Amino acid sequence: MSFSPFLTTAFNQKRPQDYTYLTPIYNDATDPDTGELTNPGEILYYKENYSGNKDSLGINFGAALTFTFPLDQRFQNQCLKSATTQEKIQQQILSKERLNYELARLKNCGELKIAGIEYASSSIYHKLCEDVIVSPKKGQVLPHTHKLE
Repeated sequence: MSFSPFLTTAFNQKRPQDYTYLTPIYNDATDPDTGELTNPGEILYYKENYSGNKDSLGINFGAALTFTFPLDQRFQNQCLKSATTQEKIQQQILSKERLNYELARLKNCGELKIAGIEYASSSIYHKLCEDVIVSPKKGQVLPHTHKLE
């Protein structure tokens, strides 16, 4: 069901505002013998006509109420399935981007800690690398020394 209220306006105007106009009245007298006009094109007088030109404003309002009933659930179900699939794709993209962010944070924080660079504990960014732990490489024995002979 959908409800749609509406309001429309219309404004009509004519400029210049001529309230009357003149119409020429021609002499239509004919010769009784030949039937031809005796004075063709002669204007006897002008008749004044009311034009009716007025500005007008119209305001229309109303509402439309529409009820829709799907006659075939097939398309609605297909649309819902498609929307669910699209939502899963978007969630997977978001997860991939989150993983990329976390791996980049881990790598950068680890490299900075090895180099001895870190934020002061009073900095609001200190927590960014707080959970990153740098440990010795696997298979590396520390302290590592050799006797030279």
